[in-house]
Amino acid sequence: MRNLDKIAKTLRAKRIEAGALTLASSEVRFKLENDSQDPVDVEMKALQDTNALVEEFMLLANISVAKQIYKVYSDIALLRRHPTPPADRFEGLLNNIRPYGLSLDTSTSRHLADSLDKAIVPGNEYFNTLVRIMTTRCMMQAVYFIAGTMPEEAFWHYGLATSYYTHFTSPIRRYADVLVHRLLAASIEENPSSRGLIYDRTKAEAVANSMFHYYP
Repeated sequence: MRNLDKIAKTLRAKRIEAGALTLASSEVRFKLENDSQDPVDVEMKALQDTNALVEEFMLLANISVAKQIYKVYSDIALLRRHPTPPADRFEGLLNNIRPYGLSLDTSTSRHLADSLDKAIVPGNEYFNTLVRIMTTRCMMQAVYFIAGTMPEEAFWHYGLATSYYTHFTSPIRRYADVLVHRLLAASIEENPSSRGLIYDRTKAEAVANSMFHYYP
């Protein structure tokens, strides 16, 4: 586990260096009174190293599978992209932080990530977290797409700073997983019968467009 943790931290450092964003999506917990079970306090859930370990290897799996299915099925691979947000989506956020003498460089994900690291107000430990949460609201929606329907340069996932991404392991997006697993099995000939379950590009595009799009 310690070795895996070291690898996970190396992977995370490389993602951050490439421009991946760290956007807060805080989870809160309610402290309940023992007798009445009424809420008496609220606390932020602290993420442990093990949470980050699982996240990094999940992302690595998704990226690796995306590359594999695109290599073999470049015309019908089910991938996921995250468009670069236009500058005007940040106007409200920039107006809100300007009184604090702060600004954000939104020209690239790497510049935005660096700006977010500097968006700190001394004495206010929650300010940076709030700015990151608000930045999430400025993002475009990540979408599923079929590789053969657009040029490769459009595959970019802005939030994760990667050219290839899909949902191979994502429990809340099970239908996308099913399609990607079929493509992967066929691409490595682990299950040749999976080839019969792969759609042509027109049908694949219709399926991708009908799936609900969550972030990231």
